[in-house]
Amino acid sequence: MSQGTIVDGVVFEESKSRSGKHIVRKLGLILLHNNGLKNVMKLKDRIVKTIEIRPTYSKGWAKRLCIKTNQGDYVIQIAFVKNFLGKVKGYIEVYNYKGELVYRAVYKDGELRRSIGEPIYAWIIRLVSQELRIPVKKTRLGDEKRK
Repeated sequence: MSQGTIVDGVVFEESKSRSGKHIVRKLGLILLHNNGLKNVMKLKDRIVKTIEIRPTYSKGWAKRLCIKTNQGDYVIQIAFVKNFLGKVKGYIEVYNYKGELVYRAVYKDGELRRSIGEPIYAWIIRLVSQELRIPVKKTRLGDEKRK
C-alpha cells in the first residue's frame, strides 16, 4: 500500500431552522479498499483533525474533519435538506483517495441522477443508497443498459 494522503473537508452536520420546518443532515463515509463502507466518525485512527464550524441553520452542530486515506479508498460526502413540505433533496459526492471529486449524484423527488463524473463510479452511489436505505424510485446514474 502506498503512502496515505490527507483529505480535508468532510463535513458532518445536523441542524434545523428556528421554526423547525427545515432540516439539514450531512455525513461522511469512507469506502475502504479492503474493508467496505464505514462511517468516518467511527474510524478514530483515520481522523487527523476536527474543526467546529457554523451550522447551516440556527439549532444544531457542524464539524469539518481532516481524514487520512490510503490508495484505493473512496470518501463519500452526503448532504440532504428536508423542507417544510416534507420534500427531501440533496447530493452524494464521491472523492478518490487524493481528495479529487470523481462523481456527484443529485437526489430530488426520489430520483438519483448523475451530475458530474464518469458512470464507472455509479456502483458506489448504488452501494451507499442501499446501505443507508435511501428511498429511490428511479436512477439515472449513467450505467443503465440502453434499450
